[in-house]
Amino acid sequence: MMKEKTLNNLKKQYSEGYKKIRRLIINLYRPILHDKSTSIFNQHPITYIMFITFIWSGVLVYMDDPNYVYPFGIAWCIIPITWLYLKFFPQTWDEMKDYEKVAFRQIWRLPSKWNPDKGPMIGSEGSSKKHSTK
Repeated sequence: MMKEKTLNNLKKQYSEGYKKIRRLIINLYRPILHDKSTSIFNQHPITYIMFITFIWSGVLVYMDDPNYVYPFGIAWCIIPITWLYLKFFPQTWDEMKDYEKVAFRQIWRLPSKWNPDKGPMIGSEGSSKKHSTK
């Protein structure tokens, strides 16, 4: 069952500029083509960032540069920082794309027309089970 805190997080509103920055962070962990392709290259952007910085660090090691650790090290730090940010400030309903809303409803086992303005689902409201009258 959805907690009141989760519902309140879904209802938060952010300014348009802030939403664009948050969308960039969220898109680091979404496939580039948002599941519209089955290509092996349809990976999360963070995957490409990590591979590129790993190769860049490898080139710097080969060149015997003392700063070889910075590209991969900095990129590696982005992952826990963004995970923590999204843990404490999760994506809101307003920021979600339609396919993300569908997935959210499926994960929480909510009706297909549900939206956070209706409030939390209590008991068996969200399921097809009938209440017992006994």
